[in-house]
Amino acid sequence: MDFMIANWVSMSLLAGPLALYSERRFRDIPELPHQEILGSLPGLTIIVPARNEANNLERLLPSLNSIKYPGAVELIVVDDNSADQTAAVAKKYGAQVIELTELPEGWTGKTYACHMGALAAENEWLLFTDADTVHHPNGPAQAVAYAIEHGLNGLSIFFKQITSKGLDRLTLLVAFAGLFVSFGSNKPIINGQYILLHSDVYNDSSGFASVALESMEDLALGQHLRKRDYQVPLIRSETVAAVQMYNQTSDLWQGLMRLGSGSLSWLGLRSILTALFITGAMTPILILISTFILRRNRKWAGISWSVIAASFLPWASRFGSPGLALLAPFGALLILLAAVIGILRRVFGRGIHWKGRKV
Repeated sequence: MDFMIANWVSMSLLAGPLALYSERRFRDIPELPHQEILGSLPGLTIIVPARNEANNLERLLPSLNSIKYPGAVELIVVDDNSADQTAAVAKKYGAQVIELTELPEGWTGKTYACHMGALAAENEWLLFTDADTVHHPNGPAQAVAYAIEHGLNGLSIFFKQITSKGLDRLTLLVAFAGLFVSFGSNKPIINGQYILLHSDVYNDSSGFASVALESMEDLALGQHLRKRDYQVPLIRSETVAAVQMYNQTSDLWQGLMRLGSGSLSWLGLRSILTALFITGAMTPILILISTFILRRNRKWAGISWSVIAASFLPWASRFGSPGLALLAPFGALLILLAAVIGILRRVFGRGIHWKGRKV
């Protein structure tokens, strides 16, 4: 075996134990229990930052209007300088609408929208959720009850991912497997799609104002809250809500560039594990091509591909397509390319375009 191929095979074999570690870290995350809510709960304000989200709001807002919460609830949609009918759709469903007409210097669009929503909130608990989510009627009550019962300052939930059966499903299952390789108790991860915080905690910590310029505001906020000793853990649930992150291939590509180039900086040295894992998952493609060009025994390509497929089987099953594990090397290649291009765009000042802005 050539030295180069031997190195690639070694990297692919390393992905196996890293995949097992990723799966263990995911299963270590507490699961939100289904529990009967007895009595009333403190008031809840649901805050939705929305920029050109009219279509998504048509799915989200009916679900929020159907929630069963034993306490006061207010719904605020912050229209972040949208060019579509975001504000009109929000008003149609009875939401309180804050219409922003400019973005002050020193903020990203989402951090500013979330902060303005928090300033307008009147209830004890704040739930920040994205416009591309859909919520179960009992979800918010379950989350608030869990936080109160366990003496938490808040929580964040990793929930069901809705995808097509195509490229988005393949890349996201690989991406999330890679993310949880870097997950550790000293590296709190907050999922920006669902962040529940007590209002006193938000005000005392300055909330999104403390991470105003961060493009990966959820990871930055998690670090900020951890440094202030607030308890805001990540919880998992397949029923509390669901999200469809990308509807178009162009959105998927931009999202992968943004996440790939931005998230690693917040994961510290553990990001090396993610980089090794994703690179190792991609190497069977290189091994296969090399064995064809150099006319070498192709058994190593088969062995490495089998290892990677087995490594991603739990995540592929979780996304509803076990067979996609066989294509995991292609998903890893796409993620790696997006991350490298995203990093280069940031280094050379070109940035990444996301929701009509450069981030």
